Order: sequence, then C-alpha cells, then structure tokens
Amino acid sequence: MLISSDSVNRLAEYVENRDEVFCSGLFLSARWMIVSQLDHIGIQMIILPDRDSAEYCAADLYHLIEGDRVYFLPDSGKNLERSNYKSSLGVQRTSAIRKILEYKEGEQVIVVTYPSALEEVIPEKGRISGSLLKLTVGEERSYEDIKEILFSSGFERVDFVSEPGQFAVRGALIDIFSYSFNNPFRISFFGDEIESINIFDANTQLSKEKVEYVDIYPDLSSSEDEEGSMVTDILPADTLVWMDSSDMYKDRQFFQELNRFRRIYMELPLSRQDEETIDFNISPQPVFNKNFELLIEDIRKNLESGYRVRIYGEKQSQLDRLKSILLSSSNNILSLLLRFLYNLNGFGISFFNDSLCLFVSFFYAFAENFLSQLLNLIFHNYIFYIKFLFKFTLFYSNIHHKESYIF
Repeated sequence: MLISSDSVNRLAEYVENRDEVFCSGLFLSARWMIVSQLDHIGIQMIILPDRDSAEYCAADLYHLIEGDRVYFLPDSGKNLERSNYKSSLGVQRTSAIRKILEYKEGEQVIVVTYPSALEEVIPEKGRISGSLLKLTVGEERSYEDIKEILFSSGFERVDFVSEPGQFAVRGALIDIFSYSFNNPFRISFFGDEIESINIFDANTQLSKEKVEYVDIYPDLSSSEDEEGSMVTDILPADTLVWMDSSDMYKDRQFFQELNRFRRIYMELPLSRQDEETIDFNISPQPVFNKNFELLIEDIRKNLESGYRVRIYGEKQSQLDRLKSILLSSSNNILSLLLRFLYNLNGFGISFFNDSLCLFVSFFYAFAENFLSQLLNLIFHNYIFYIKFLFKFTLFYSNIHHKESYIF
C-alpha cells in the first residue's frame, strides 16, 4: 500500500488543534500503520465494534510499535466457561487497567478495546489502590499478613497455582498468580524476610526470571450487583480516542462519556457528511501470489517514484529469506541497485518488531561515491540508471514524504 506522510503530518496538526478529526480513505491494516506513525504523547484508545476486530488490531500494533506500549482491554469473559482463554482475558483486562492507573506524563500508551468491554464496570479507583499487594526483596512481611490480603482480594488457596487468582503456600515459599501477569510469582522467605522473587512457569515449575519487586493485582471486574466506575472515568483528560465510526453505537452508554476527549473518526459518520476530512487516498497493496519478480518490479517502481519502501512480516525467518532473494540475483537490476546501496551509509536494512525495513536515504556526502559506482554498473541497464540519475534530486527531496508498505 502507498501512504503519503503529508496526510499523517496534517493529521498530527489537526489533533493538536481540534477536538474532532475526520478521516477518509483508511482501510484494513492501513489504519494501524497510521496510528503507529502518529507520534502522540499520552494515552490513545482505539474503539472497534467487537472483540474480534479489536484483537486483530492489537495483533497488528504489537508488530508495528516497539516496546511495551500496546494493551488489549477486553471484557472479563463472564459469560464464558472457566478456561485458559477466560483467564487470558482477565489478565489482559487487568494489565490494561493497571497501565491506565499507573500512567505517567510523557508516556506513549495505546489501548485497544470495544463497546462491551468499556461498558463493563470496574471497582472504584480507591478500592483498587487499597487492595494492591506490593512485595520487595529484603522486605519483612509475615505469611499471615500476605494470606489475609490475598483472601480479602478474592484469591483462592490451592496446592499448585495454574491460573490467575490463585496462591499456594509450601514451606518457605508462597506462589501467587496475579491477575496482571501471564506467569505466577514465587516468593521465597528466610524467616519473615523476603529472600527472592522469581517468575516461573506454572506448567514446568521452572524459574524464568528473577525480579526485585512485584505488584499483585486482584480481579478488576466488578460483580453484577456491585457499584463501580466506568473505564472512561479513569482515563486522563488528554486521552486521544480513535473510532471507526459513531453510527453503530452513538446511543450506547459509553459513547456520551467520550465527548470530553479528543476524537479521531477513521470513517466519516453518516450524520457528519459535511465535515472536513483528511483524505489519505491509500493505494491498496498489489497481489503478488508469491511471484518475487512482481514484488521486485513493484519495489523498483516505488523507488523510482521517490517512495521509501518498508516490508513487514511476522517471522524473522521469512524476512531473512526475502532479504536474501532481494540481494542475491546478479541478473536483477533492483538487486544490483540494492547491493550497491547496501554498502553506503545512506542505505540501511534494520530489523524491529519482527519486521524488515528497507529504506533509502541519500546524503550529499556520498554523492561522489554514488556516481562512480553507478557508472561501473550502468551497462547492466543504462535506461533505468539514467532515469534514476535524473530523478535523484527529486527522489532526495521527496524521500521523507512518501511511504510504501508491504505486509
């Protein structure tokens, strides 16, 4: 797909100066590419129609955004039978709520959710803070105090922990499976002093990592007869909300709560057709059907047109193989160009978030080296290189304004 960074820059400008921003021309994974490109400080909440679409969005963003900055906020799965999937929903929900509560100014956090998850209440903020159990290596805490806090927070005592909300006591060890982490913690005591804290695998019982402190969170879902808060009640005032459209849930309870936040509509609502929009005009990705010649030709055309090409994939092995194909064939004109540019500091192939990024960035300091090597290679395809040479200045000036993404 082809994306102009001019539209992204315009979006960033509108977000800073308007309460509502309307977009058009966004579709499928292109929406999440735009989210990843918007350098916004604060919490961004993406609201999609249902759990499935929110899960797909979160999965894409995990690959596109570096660091632990993307959180999936599902419902607690109250209508599901007890299972590992239900436990996973509880952990993800608690982790997302915990991150919102612990948000610090200057952080970049993205929370992906959907209406039924937003409408499910959480305990009052004061009660959540009061029920935390904080343990630190070297701290003195008695077994009885820890057991009392766990019982009062709804934890169940078992022989061996296997899911969130359980704890086990064996000799000088206490195993605790928090609702905010995918693995349980093993607290080792020497008398009343905490000697060590380890993250371990509940299936193998083997330690995975040693930590200096741990925060134990309870289940942050409220019972049906319990009063609580909405998730929107704990969001900072400068939260940025993304919605695909408001047409399908403009009458839902949570929607009215969003009016105090800045909002980006990824689709123009039917009731707001007269609003000014940012048109992205994204070109869909061609279908290559595993034909690498078509892929290489598409990359060559985009490079000629001044685009920066980025190739994303889920597995490192796939990306390594693709890089090898692009750089291997001596009969392929693009391969010659890439291998030539690969030796310049202005060209880089970098790996991040299991992704391969091919980008070309020329600097005048390397112009002499560029031209001399270009003349040595020109006999392979003089027409292409002459066109490329004439477009060099235009390419250099436009390289930061166009993007070509391949997934």
